[in-house]
Amino acid sequence: MFSGLFCFLLLLQSPAFAQPAPNNDAQASLAAFFAAKPTVHGVTAELVHMPTLPNIKGHIHWSLPKLHFLPRRVSLIAETGQGKQLRRWYINTEVRWMADVVRLKQDIPAQAILNKNMLTVSHAEVTGLRGQTWQNISDVIGLKSLRKLRKHQVVLSSAFKRPPLIQRGDSITILAEVAGIKVRAAGIALKSGRQGDRLLVKNIRSKQTLQSIIQDAHTVAVYSGGS
Repeated sequence: MFSGLFCFLLLLQSPAFAQPAPNNDAQASLAAFFAAKPTVHGVTAELVHMPTLPNIKGHIHWSLPKLHFLPRRVSLIAETGQGKQLRRWYINTEVRWMADVVRLKQDIPAQAILNKNMLTVSHAEVTGLRGQTWQNISDVIGLKSLRKLRKHQVVLSSAFKRPPLIQRGDSITILAEVAGIKVRAAGIALKSGRQGDRLLVKNIRSKQTLQSIIQDAHTVAVYSGGS
């Protein structure tokens, strides 16, 4: 009995039963690909786990698939050869997506208006997050939160809205150019709007309705006459 078991163990150690050697070509090229910090929409992918490394020899070209958001699992593309010799593999891979993004420095309630004291920029994971993120604090100043949010959360467009810069009924300054001369007039906003929006306003003195473009929270510029 013992001699039979001994022979069986010897067979397990023979080349026919040996574990396959690691694929050094694939390992090295995969490591180099992620060391180069591949990006999608400005966000960097980091390798977490690849369950099965393909048995590919020679030069391997790796690439990320086209993505509309940043999932934890992607089908990483491996290619060898060119033309008629081109071969392609799609490999299920777990990744982590990292970026420098605007985050909250404190808890905030719903309907809070963001200011610079609430915000910081830091390197953070954004895997699976849906919505726009920002890298500059100035881009999110004035956004209003739609719900309660916790400290360290990434500022996402899906959790905020940008309130109107000018509200209907606000007193504003109308800027216009007449015969090459720049003039100012007091006016009233007839609608609400954000920066860059077209806005109907009324000149208080002339009672004329004008089409304008919002410059800031107190100023509009007239680009054509209204009714």
